[in-house]
Amino acid sequence: MSEANFTGSEVSTRSLIIGTSLAFFLNLACPYSVLVLQNAGLTSDYIAAGAMMIFLLLVGLFNPLLKMIYRPWSLRSGEMVVIYVMMIVASAIPTWGLVTNLFHILTRPFYYATPENRWAELVQPLIPDWIAPRDPDVARYFYEGLPVGTDLPWAEWAVPMLAWGSVMMAIYLLMVATMVIFRRPWIEQERLVFPLTQLPIEMLRGADEGIFPRLFRNPLMWIGFSIPFVIQMLTGLHHYFFFVPEIRTLLDPLRLFRNTVTLVIFVNFAIIGLTYFLNLNVAFSVWFFHLLSRFQTGVFNIFGYQIKGHNEALTGSSIALSHQGMGAMLVLVGAMLWTARSHLRHVWAAAFRPGFKADDADEILSYRAAVWLWIGCALFVFFWLMATGLPFISTLVFLVGAFVIFLAIARVIAQGGVGFTSSTMLPQPFLVYTLGTEMVGWKGLASVSLSYSWAAEMRTTVMASAANGLKLAHSARMNHRRLFLGMVLAIVVGMAGATWITLELNYRHGGINLRQFGVPSMAYGFLQDKLLNPIGSDHIQPRLLFTAVGAALMGFLIYMQHHYLWWPLHYIGLPVSDSWVMGWAWFSVFIGWMLKAVIFKFSGTKGYFAYKPFFVGMIAGQLMGGAVWMVVDFILGEVGNVVFIGVR
Repeated sequence: MSEANFTGSEVSTRSLIIGTSLAFFLNLACPYSVLVLQNAGLTSDYIAAGAMMIFLLLVGLFNPLLKMIYRPWSLRSGEMVVIYVMMIVASAIPTWGLVTNLFHILTRPFYYATPENRWAELVQPLIPDWIAPRDPDVARYFYEGLPVGTDLPWAEWAVPMLAWGSVMMAIYLLMVATMVIFRRPWIEQERLVFPLTQLPIEMLRGADEGIFPRLFRNPLMWIGFSIPFVIQMLTGLHHYFFFVPEIRTLLDPLRLFRNTVTLVIFVNFAIIGLTYFLNLNVAFSVWFFHLLSRFQTGVFNIFGYQIKGHNEALTGSSIALSHQGMGAMLVLVGAMLWTARSHLRHVWAAAFRPGFKADDADEILSYRAAVWLWIGCALFVFFWLMATGLPFISTLVFLVGAFVIFLAIARVIAQGGVGFTSSTMLPQPFLVYTLGTEMVGWKGLASVSLSYSWAAEMRTTVMASAANGLKLAHSARMNHRRLFLGMVLAIVVGMAGATWITLELNYRHGGINLRQFGVPSMAYGFLQDKLLNPIGSDHIQPRLLFTAVGAALMGFLIYMQHHYLWWPLHYIGLPVSDSWVMGWAWFSVFIGWMLKAVIFKFSGTKGYFAYKPFFVGMIAGQLMGGAVWMVVDFILGEVGNVVFIGVR
């Protein structure tokens, strides 16, 4: 979309008010949808389905109605960009992003303590009093529900919420500051595609010209929309009425290598649509490297190769592949820093050289403010972790590992834009298998186990959302400085709303009656295993070997990509190739790649632009089909009607 097509470059007060309200609403609706209705997640992945659904209604229905009633009341395209950016930033907070995992992690060691697991003597003393409520009734009522007439124990939660609220605010601001620093290299110098921004951009094309944007006047869009929408309608109806036929999008998996390896066959039209906006070699690498990781796992299984210990990461297969992915991410981040070195020197000079005139008028923060915000937040998080019992060196290694993973994932989303992905490695096992349990200590192990709340299931992060938001702001040529305020407001109201509704739902319904997540059990499984089975060099060395393999392979791919135009494999698919999320997404990426390749072969660039509305329609139809059933399920009180929006 031509940048000149946007109007309303100023971040208006009403856009901030509307964006704040919708950010708050999303953080109420999403926990209810996931925990109580137990259907598809609105904020579970980087596509931010809930935000996209609301944006579709805003652009295609509510704003046209305002134009017909009284045009000055309607929102300009630039204002709608602000609203959307605030919604996607807020979408990284509820459920998998933070809040649901956090409260279960804080209460679990007190509710599930038994004489057999010895958590009362082994785990509870390692958790500081200011981190989690110590009253046994607080945990018991969280899982079993409050007695009739009893109020929520807000007083017992006050100190822990203040502690966690402050550190999470620092972490989120650290992420935003990081993306401010990397905005210019990624958007203006390397010109990354940012596929997740293509749908809102296409929806806003010509939004200020007539009643409806151009996209909604294109028949191809509605054809693409109808395919997944009809399938979603039939799926939902089948849940209510068994005689309604269902078109299955989750097919029987392929079992390979003597049934030791499984390939998920899942068709998601939103992923197909997003893949259409990727470069062909990027899309090819995403699905190719997943199949390669499956092949590697199969070979290991056939020959009986196994690394000692447990696989604590969210990988689809083996310990070797998770550490191989971490090696790839380390090199990816190193390459990013090297490529941006000239810009980073400029940012450094702007922050620390008096009188230096920085070229930062297009940023949401001045470089000086961004750097000092980054330093301040990083120091706060550093000493907060040390206060929880994590030693100095361990804190440094843990935060470096977490920063590398978050930044690498943000880069994968900006460049590979599948919308549904996650890391194969987590910072907690990265720390333990780098230093060993003796250096981390028992209190340190408990501290990093609590961090599973915000650094585990990285299917959505504020860093990646902020990166997409800055790309949209750049496209809209808006006055950026007030956009930072919008992001901060979205984070604050998001945390407040998600915290209130999550505690309310768990204490009113009883947590054991709501949807359960694997991350809390994973956190304490990690802690208990490391307390009972210390990690030494015999565990570390084979893992470091595969970290080195992943690093070497990533370095080779980056070199070939940058030096040889004929090289077909893009490096961006390697770091996340074996994540369990990619296991669900790869087949849809393959379909999207194949369709785009065919269109390019027979129609060229002209055909690519001509068919864009069709694939945008696919994304919209997938999301709106899920939205319809969420509303119906809410009205009827139906539970478990899982109409797939994302991967699971």
